[in-house]
Amino acid sequence: MLDFPQTVVERPLALDLYEELVNLVQALDAARVPYALAGGLALAVHGVARATTDIDLLVRPADAGRLSDVARSLGYTFEAQPMHFADGMEVRRLTRIEAGESMTLDLWLVHPGIEDVWASRGPVTGDFGPLWVVSRDGLI
Repeated sequence: MLDFPQTVVERPLALDLYEELVNLVQALDAARVPYALAGGLALAVHGVARATTDIDLLVRPADAGRLSDVARSLGYTFEAQPMHFADGMEVRRLTRIEAGESMTLDLWLVHPGIEDVWASRGPVTGDFGPLWVVSRDGLI
């Protein structure tokens, strides 16, 4: 018979998803870099809970370099090779590592097939200020 401890000692996470999002969005707004929150966090903003551990941002190709620069200034210094998909989508992944934990930031580049999704983005007022989010229809 296995004997499991009755209590679990929890240590605070070095990287908190909400805190990372707040810091990133405020830095992007300060640098005037347009973006749109997408993926699981955007679903949550629209009231659909889905477990996620990363940040997905939609960005125009012309702004991807500036967005990456802002992210690097916040510690997202590990950059993967761009991922290219058959439908024309390109994803650039940046990762932040701190205290043995990692946080992934995926930049989804707008291409002609999803211009309507970019156009559907809008601001949502949160506890920390405005947050640009892909619309519900855009997420579908």
